Amino acid sequence: MPVKSSLLAILLIVYVAGPLPAKETIDNKAAADPITLSSDHLEAVNRRRRIIFQDDVLCGPFRRDVTGKEQLSEIIEYYMCRLDEHSNQIDSVWHEWGEGNTAVWPSKFLPCTKNVFPKWWATGVDPIDVLLQENRKRGREVFFSYRMNGSDNDPDFDPPHPYEKPVPFKAEHPEWLIQKWHAYWNFAVPEVRELKLNVLREVAENYEFDGIQLDFARMPILFPDGQQWAHRDLLTDFVRQVRLALLTIEKQRGRPFLLAARVPGNLMGCHFDGMDIKTWTHEGLVDILVLGSRSSEVDMGAMRQVTTGTPVKLYPCWTELHSSDGYNQAPIEVYRGIYANWWHQKPDGVHTFNLFEGWSQTARSRGLPAPERWEKQCQIYREIGSPETLAGQDKVFFVQRRGGGHAPAVVPSPGNWHTPRQMYFLSNMLAPLPATLADDGMADTLLTLQVADDVNAATETIEEITLRLLLSDPAAKGLEVRINNLLLGPGHVQEHWLVFPVPPAYLAVGDNLVGVKAAPRPSDEGNAIRINKLELHVDYQTQNP
Repeated sequence: MPVKSSLLAILLIVYVAGPLPAKETIDNKAAADPITLSSDHLEAVNRRRRIIFQDDVLCGPFRRDVTGKEQLSEIIEYYMCRLDEHSNQIDSVWHEWGEGNTAVWPSKFLPCTKNVFPKWWATGVDPIDVLLQENRKRGREVFFSYRMNGSDNDPDFDPPHPYEKPVPFKAEHPEWLIQKWHAYWNFAVPEVRELKLNVLREVAENYEFDGIQLDFARMPILFPDGQQWAHRDLLTDFVRQVRLALLTIEKQRGRPFLLAARVPGNLMGCHFDGMDIKTWTHEGLVDILVLGSRSSEVDMGAMRQVTTGTPVKLYPCWTELHSSDGYNQAPIEVYRGIYANWWHQKPDGVHTFNLFEGWSQTARSRGLPAPERWEKQCQIYREIGSPETLAGQDKVFFVQRRGGGHAPAVVPSPGNWHTPRQMYFLSNMLAPLPATLADDGMADTLLTLQVADDVNAATETIEEITLRLLLSDPAAKGLEVRINNLLLGPGHVQEHWLVFPVPPAYLAVGDNLVGVKAAPRPSDEGNAIRINKLELHVDYQTQNP
C-alpha cells in the first residue's frame, strides 16, 4: 500500500474510533485456567429457579423509623406476602439494599446510613438478616444483590443534596469518578475496584446468603465513554477477584456461595459496556447471568453459544417500572407475551424486578384495601414460571421501541433519539421502533415479531387474533400490511389504533416478518407516516384456572 494511503487509513481509524487508550488497556490478556468448582457448588448452581424475584427493599416500608414487635411483624408480613400466597412459582429471592454507595450494615468501607433503620439497629435488629432468615424459613434461596454503580438519589444519603454534585464520600476522591447526571465510580481506577471488592467480601463474611449478584444494570456506566471494551480486562480481573474471595468464604463456611451478574441481553451490548462474558463463563468466574432489565428481547442463542460447555445458568429479566418505552406497568397480557417468548428460547428460568407491591396480613385485618397492582402481581407469579402455566392465556406480543424508561439525560427518548455513548444497557438502542414509512410506495418497512404461541395448533380455542398499529396518522390511505408476506385485509380504526384481523394460519411459531408499506405521497416531512407501536393480540375463548 502506498505511504499516503497507509497514512490516510490510520487517520481514518483514529477519526472513527476516537483516540486510543493506553496500550496496556487494549491488549487482551491470555485467558486464565478455568476455576474448579466443587460438586456441592455445582449442585447449588443447578437448583430450580422458575422465577427469581429481585426486590428493591428500600422501596418498601422497612424504611419506617419505628420499633416494636408489632411493627417488625407487619414489615416481615409485607415482604413475605408474595411467598405466602398460594401457588406462586418464586424459587429464589434477591434483595437489593440501596444504591451501593452507603451501607445498611455496619461497614468498615462505606459510610453507614444515617436516616434508615437507626432505631432498629439500636434495639439489636439487623433488617438484612431478618429478611434473609424469613425467606429461608420459607424454603427459598436468598441472594444479596449489589448495585455496582448506583446513583446518588436514594434515601441513604442525608437530604438535601445537590443533584449535580457527588455526595461527600465521593467528593473526597473526584479523580475516581465519571461525572454525568450523577458522579459514578470509574472502574478503570484500581482504588475503585479495591473498594468494591472489600464491600462485597464484607457482605459475604457477615451474612449467610446463598449468593451475591453483581448488578451492572444500576448503573452500567463503568468506564469513560468510548473506552468500555478497551478496558474489559480490568473488569474481568475484578470479577475474578470477587469470585476467588467468595470461594474462599465458601470453603471457610462449608457451603456454596454463588456469584451472579446482571448484564445486557446480547453479546454486542456486553461488548459495548466492557463486559467480556465469554471469558467470565469459560474461566468459571460466574454461575448465573441475568440477561437484560428493561428490554423484552434477549439473544438467548448467542448467550447459549458462549456458555456452552459451562454450568452457567441464564435468566432473562423484565422490570415493571423502568420498562421498554410505552410499556411501563404493562397489563398482564404483555407480561405473558414477553415471558412466553423467553420460555420458547429455553432459558433456565426467568427473573422479575420492581414488581414488589405488598399487602400484609395485618393490613388486611385492619380492612385496608389491596394495592392496585396486587392481584396482577399475584397472577404473574402464578403464571410466568413455566410455559405450561402460560399456555392458553391471552397475550400481547409487541415490537420494541428504543430509548425511554429513564430521564432523557440517562436514556434518550424515542422521538429525540441519539446514540448514548455512556452505555448500551437499558437503552434498547437496537429496537426498530419508531419507524418512518418510505414515501415512494416502493419498499416495505420490515419488522420482526416474535410469537411463542402455536396458534395453528390451538385454532379451536382461539377467539380472535389482531395486529394493531399505532401510527402517527391512523387514517392513512393505501396502507398495505403483511405477515410472512401474506396480505392482511383492510383495517379499522379503534381508539387511535389501526386494527387488522389475522388468521391463525398466517402466523408461525417464533419469528414472523411484518411488512408495512404506504401508498406514494409527497415527500414533505409533515406527511411522513411513522409506526410508533406494533402489537399482536392473541385472545383465547377460555382461560386456564
